Amino acid sequence: MFYGIYRLLTRLIFTLSFPVFLVYTLLTGKHRAGLAQRLGRYDKENSRRTVGPTVWLHGASVGEIKAAELLLERLINEFPDVNLVVTTATEQGLILARQNMGGKATCLMAPLDLPRTVNRAIRAINPDIYLCLETELWPNTLAGLRENGTTCFLLNARMSEKSFQRYRRFRGFAQQVLGGFSSIAAISTVDAERLISLGAVPEKIRVSGNVKYDLPPITNPEHFRRDWQQILGITAEIPVLVAGSTHGGEELLLLEVFNVLKQNLPELLLVLAPRHLERLATVQAELSAAGANLDLLSQVKKFGRDHDIIVVDSMGDLATLYSVATFIFCGGSLVERGGHNIMEAARWGCPVFYGPSMKDFSDAKELLEAGGGGFQVNSATELGEKIRRLADDSELYKRAACGAATSASSQNGAVDRQLQPVLAALKKLAKQEQSQPA
Repeated sequence: MFYGIYRLLTRLIFTLSFPVFLVYTLLTGKHRAGLAQRLGRYDKENSRRTVGPTVWLHGASVGEIKAAELLLERLINEFPDVNLVVTTATEQGLILARQNMGGKATCLMAPLDLPRTVNRAIRAINPDIYLCLETELWPNTLAGLRENGTTCFLLNARMSEKSFQRYRRFRGFAQQVLGGFSSIAAISTVDAERLISLGAVPEKIRVSGNVKYDLPPITNPEHFRRDWQQILGITAEIPVLVAGSTHGGEELLLLEVFNVLKQNLPELLLVLAPRHLERLATVQAELSAAGANLDLLSQVKKFGRDHDIIVVDSMGDLATLYSVATFIFCGGSLVERGGHNIMEAARWGCPVFYGPSMKDFSDAKELLEAGGGGFQVNSATELGEKIRRLADDSELYKRAACGAATSASSQNGAVDRQLQPVLAALKKLAKQEQSQPA
């Protein structure tokens, strides 16, 4: 019944809205390039068919496509003959997919979730396995795949509180949709519990971590720490605030925080790493105009440090500079930029602070805060207050540092854990093909 109502509604909406959308596309030129593919019309000549099985991986947009890269690399290593098809719902996602995976996979726009459109796409792709990233639950697509005999997996599954409340109003329908997956890899225990509440079979769910943050382990972190301590002319007892990937407007706010903290932490160092090096002259001018004395990191490397504010003017150094941090602030978050990857900072075992603009890394934010290693601040004043609180309470600081490291390390191996049932299914397919008569 639920599927029948959904199919009727999607057909009705499409029938009423498509003529308007078509006129808009013809007049503006927007979405014209991917329109045929959104209707499930794929050029078969672009596919890379081998004798192996076909895996269709779908990710909504840029964030999911980045996660898809890690999964596909492992799949290719295990099954070199696998046919890979990647679909996404946005043009930016398609551009990224073609840039990073175009030589290994057929990258397409995802079909609209309409019965006829979906069936057309399934016939063209004919997938043996379908991998759905995060919670892109398209009922008509999943129903069509089941009818095709395709084995479906839900990977990197997350269920925000907002999405959970929305799906819960249609629990019976959600249960039917989730029931179509052979296996579900949830990011966290909370995600797993919400999916089970919506009707997912508990035995099908495994808590596997987040593929996006399955970062390679840091080999010999003390080596990096000692090297940077020597370059900066500091000991392990000197407090350091590293502000990574900052954007316009944040440097002056951090200078304000630094000046306030200096009253209680006179030896404090501030390391500022602007996200875009082309802003370097502007950053220097703004800080100097505000009365700050600073060194460029390139000068410090050659001649030593003269001041307590250091501006990073080189690429590639920030990743290991986090090793000497006592406190870390991740930029693009006190201004509306969506934040940056706070897990890259947290894995050094240091409390991580960020502003309210974290929409691009909301999942990482949830993981860090749940572990006690991440702290959102809404202003420079609040940032200074929270840093001072941790600086004054050594036990509280230790718990926060441990929470950050534990949250980051818990994601290690997420790719392997999530792909385990997929690889098992591919091996089963390979055996079936080998057993068939020539």
